Amino acid sequence: MLSGLAVRDVGGGLEGFDFGFSKGALRPNEIFDSATSPPARYVVELARRISAAAPSADFLLIGNPLLPLSTKILASWLQGPVQGPLLLSDRDGFPLLYGLPSRFVADHERFLLTLSAVDATLDHRLLEGLLGAPITLQKHPKLAIGTYPLSTATGWFQGSERQKLLKIATANAIKIVERRPDWRQVASTVYHPYHAGSIVFFAMAARDVATPLFSRQVICSSYKDICAASDSPLTPIWLKLPFLPRDGSVGEPQYFAHALDRLGERVMEDNFLVFMRYSRNSAVSPFHMIDHDRFSLGESLATQSDLRQLRPPLVQNQCRLPTEPLRILFHVTGGLPIKNYPVERCKVVLRTLAALGIECSVIGRPDLEEWGAGSIEADETDLLAEAVTRHHLFVGLDSFPHHFVKNVLGWPSIGLFGTTGAGNFGGGWNSHYRALDCALACHPCGAEQTCPVFTGPECRNYAKPEELIGAILDMARQIYGYSS
Repeated sequence: MLSGLAVRDVGGGLEGFDFGFSKGALRPNEIFDSATSPPARYVVELARRISAAAPSADFLLIGNPLLPLSTKILASWLQGPVQGPLLLSDRDGFPLLYGLPSRFVADHERFLLTLSAVDATLDHRLLEGLLGAPITLQKHPKLAIGTYPLSTATGWFQGSERQKLLKIATANAIKIVERRPDWRQVASTVYHPYHAGSIVFFAMAARDVATPLFSRQVICSSYKDICAASDSPLTPIWLKLPFLPRDGSVGEPQYFAHALDRLGERVMEDNFLVFMRYSRNSAVSPFHMIDHDRFSLGESLATQSDLRQLRPPLVQNQCRLPTEPLRILFHVTGGLPIKNYPVERCKVVLRTLAALGIECSVIGRPDLEEWGAGSIEADETDLLAEAVTRHHLFVGLDSFPHHFVKNVLGWPSIGLFGTTGAGNFGGGWNSHYRALDCALACHPCGAEQTCPVFTGPECRNYAKPEELIGAILDMARQIYGYSS
């Protein structure tokens, strides 16, 4: 699935290395499965792994990560001994294999992130500019990949529109390398402007990367307060556009085109721009999105001990107010009806807690006040933070408030998961955090409109009232010594 060859002497023998995308174990022959990484990030990772296993190799032959390849297939494509740098494509120009000097790869990692992996002509021109020397471009005369599917059995979705984004970034990198003698000093910049929760994950990932490949991030100016609160080390390039709508009315390719127009030529000239959003299916990966982003930003994450979801949280805090009364803050509206915590279950929870003398507040839900909860507004980061500090526990859905409260504030939190996976968006179970769902077999489905199994706008995978109430009381007892 992910393969490469090491050439120890020019024209000499080959040593093959085959890897798979990890489904959780992170064995030596597995590579972290990151939904947010572009294909070129896996070119870099394959080069790292092969160089570590064959440190005396002169050349690295790296198969295109978009294709389900093996070392046997790669070797069969070579037309004689490797004499120097090369790029092999199918007869229509889809890249199959990159053959590069191992020292060159190690020294140019961040620039290689602008390889398209979908256009051999562009990639060839970029590599020649980076290397400063000719690279042989060969075409396999009998092989044609054809139209790359919208999604593949190996987890990629790189349809024609997504490929255009990658090509644009590569073309921009070519301009920089060919026009600027100081191209090595030009910053590598992540194009990752959306959404609010994703901004939190990306900021926390950037704070936890030892050797980042990027120094800047294109980000919606609407999220200035989130960036400031999250303390991201990446320098922001503010994109003055509304954030990408979640209803599908504007696709990522269309948004990208608008973003480039808004950013302007100066930004394009001064940044090696790398498109970084979903390139693989996050629902099939068991890893937390912060770890997905850490890999995208440069961490190899080769062992279980590297994973953030299995390590203590970066921040941990708690309420200093007396627990009489115990105060709980809820966020139960997820932006889409199917992401809302079911209203009937919510009423039972609020009514029961009120009967126990527990004070409950709900963000933006005056319709729930008759069931014993006060509705508060917290549509700005500072308002949310202020509201959280007045409560002992936070209970929230898989959305921005949950991600911000758990990861940035480090507050005792309970995550409610319905259509999405707790392992991807919750994670890091500890005294301050736990996630709840009903563990239905259909979970996670990722549905955004109606339930694909039971139909209707509500998700039945959300925790039942008695489970949520029990978790609240147990966490309050564990952290604050509370007893009802």
